[in-house]
Amino acid sequence: MHHRISQRARAATAAIAIATLALTACSTSTGSGSDDASDGGSIDVVTRWASGSPEAAVQKRVFDAFTAETGIKLNVTEGLENIDDQVETAVAAGKSPDLVIVNLFDKTLGWLDAGVTVAADQYVEDWGLADTLKPDALKAWRVGGTDDGELQGLPFSGFSWPVWYNTDLLTSAGVDEIPQTTDDLIAAAAKLRSAGIGPLVVGGSDWTGQKLFYQIAQSFTDAAAMKTVMQKGGYCSTDSVMQGIELFTELRDGGVFVDNAAGLNSDDMYAQYYSQKAAIMSAGSWAYAGAVDAGTGVEKVTTLGGFPLPGGAAFDKPTAFQDFTGVGFMITKEGAQPGHIEKVRQLIEALYTEANVGDFVQTTSLLPSVTGDFTAFAANPLLAQSLKLDQSVSIAVLPDVWIGSASDPIIQVLTSAYGSSSAQQICQGLDDATASAS
Repeated sequence: MHHRISQRARAATAAIAIATLALTACSTSTGSGSDDASDGGSIDVVTRWASGSPEAAVQKRVFDAFTAETGIKLNVTEGLENIDDQVETAVAAGKSPDLVIVNLFDKTLGWLDAGVTVAADQYVEDWGLADTLKPDALKAWRVGGTDDGELQGLPFSGFSWPVWYNTDLLTSAGVDEIPQTTDDLIAAAAKLRSAGIGPLVVGGSDWTGQKLFYQIAQSFTDAAAMKTVMQKGGYCSTDSVMQGIELFTELRDGGVFVDNAAGLNSDDMYAQYYSQKAAIMSAGSWAYAGAVDAGTGVEKVTTLGGFPLPGGAAFDKPTAFQDFTGVGFMITKEGAQPGHIEKVRQLIEALYTEANVGDFVQTTSLLPSVTGDFTAFAANPLLAQSLKLDQSVSIAVLPDVWIGSASDPIIQVLTSAYGSSSAQQICQGLDDATASAS
């Protein structure tokens, strides 16, 4: 087994073995991957970008132009929240798509081991993408996140995940500078509360709370040690992680988070920040468009930065997340077959053209995984800030790939953490959640 979370690969294999249903669109398509001289043939694509999203709008433009130019028909199925289960079910039913456009998360991390998808290393070389894709983006998609791991797919959508500061609200509360230390943050929260302004808003009951917790919890820990704890547990027995968990409870008890944070979700978080009822939030680049769409002008008074540091921190600058484990292109075994792979290649190359990447940057504010200067496409002022973010922040370890299938039980533990759990209760809950997912 070459995957670092082999137990999840086994789970994926088991799921494939017992599944009986097929994806609707894929099951009804005919002639998948076949060569048809009259119309160019077809391939089946399952995509994370569902109708109604900005990404889906760009995707449609690219797909329509591709079919018009090549004659290759794309049988497109929109993935649901359980897109990983959908694909596994389709594979089990003998209706595998050729290409899956999906995040690198949860069960998709086991697809290479389970034989759902094929390694993309050779395609990067053969299709001339080796010098086009950013090294960090390729590393993020390699097994184990290492330079020598097999490439699980082709990265496309990166993201920045900074802390947003509403400088108008901070100033009105008497906070003249963006907090750089956690002591500054606690003091700023007190002033904001006195002014009737919510301090840091977070969805304590969902993934947004989970990510912010981990950003804080690793304040005193180097990346390698944090990845080990995320993957294998040991929260309670790792002193530097316990320092971070205790820092989290100190910030919580110091009034940094808005009231009832444990009962909020991501929608509540965006609503409070966009409506300028709260002054600070941690949110990814996918939210930039929403800030503008809110129509409150919040994007004009927002400065992006990092999360403040405590004394003795392991980082030299406030922290933010940035990664390329957003959406990428995973080629299935079916898609790698003769008669299919050449069409897949043509579609992949179309998606990576500068014009199409630029369209995604301009429309969806994604951080591109390809080299080049895309600032001309950054019409959103938050995206323009974001493209320069790595100059002012340290990049923290995003937990997704490392905690894997423990994600949901960990969210339950952390919901209580945003309530009143002690540091010891939190670390024990995280260790138990990690063990239960092994």
